[in-house]
Amino acid sequence: MAVFTNDEDRKSFRIIFKLTEIFRDMDKDIPMSTASVFLWVALNEGGTQRDLRAALDLPSSTASRNLAALSKIHRLGKPGLGLIEWVESPEDRRANLLFLSVKGKALVGSLLAALD
Repeated sequence: MAVFTNDEDRKSFRIIFKLTEIFRDMDKDIPMSTASVFLWVALNEGGTQRDLRAALDLPSSTASRNLAALSKIHRLGKPGLGLIEWVESPEDRRANLLFLSVKGKALVGSLLAALD
């Protein structure tokens, strides 16, 4: 039995594949959870790590690991992807706000362009 019953479904699935390949072009071993965290930050700029954990139902350690991989410095001390920035919240110094970096905004542009 064929998975795709029409050309439109096949085209949509090709787009999904293309989007995953854009992430893999940056890091061939990028976990899907890291890509999901990036997408959440893009949709919720100015949100906190607590907001992210609640929205994606992630343990604190998983959220931290993925955010570190997306920032300038990976948790293991190696360079991160440089796609997000953490900014200290002016209201609560214990909370950091999550924003896309210039490179992160460019990635969003590439992902959107792939939809055409």
